[in-house]
Amino acid sequence: MRLHGIPHSTNVLRVALALGLKGVAVEHVVHAAGDRAGVRAVSGQELVPVLETGDGRVLTDSMTIVAWIDATWPTPPLYPADPKARREVEAFVGFFDHVWKVTPNAIDAAPAGDPRIAAWAAQLRAWQHGFDALLTDRPFLFGETPGAADLCAYPFLRFATSSDPDDDDLFHGVLIAHLSPAPHANLAAWIDRMAALPVA
Repeated sequence: MRLHGIPHSTNVLRVALALGLKGVAVEHVVHAAGDRAGVRAVSGQELVPVLETGDGRVLTDSMTIVAWIDATWPTPPLYPADPKARREVEAFVGFFDHVWKVTPNAIDAAPAGDPRIAAWAAQLRAWQHGFDALLTDRPFLFGETPGAADLCAYPFLRFATSSDPDDDDLFHGVLIAHLSPAPHANLAAWIDRMAALPVA
């Protein structure tokens, strides 16, 4: 299999974590962030990650790829077997991708001094309380083991406590500027646990 990405990609990290937890090897193909010609050639679009499965399929969208990995290598499971519990995790993933991510993207696109930035930043901080509450008395967002919700959120929420000096992505700069572990001890401890997981 070949996993196409760009340096420091949060969405590629989701897939690399899923493969790492499953113990599945993958060949990484790293494209320059400013040149997506190779990504287009493989997938017909410019977003990463792109996974070439090895049997002729080409998959896009990070959480779609994570779901495919989980179905292909069921152990350890990333989604619950119970239908109700799975729907809860899928709802979290939908919220994170289609609601939560809108806010930092809006901040990233806004001109400096835009008065809406303060409100958006306050919303990000408010959501951190919710993530912290989910981690009360359990090590991962939906239970005792890392799952799809953790893989979905961690690559973004990790910027509350850490950053790579070589990462100059402006979107990541927004996360560094507006996320904070304080006073979210559960969230900070979860970030440490997630950072210790294997990555393919």
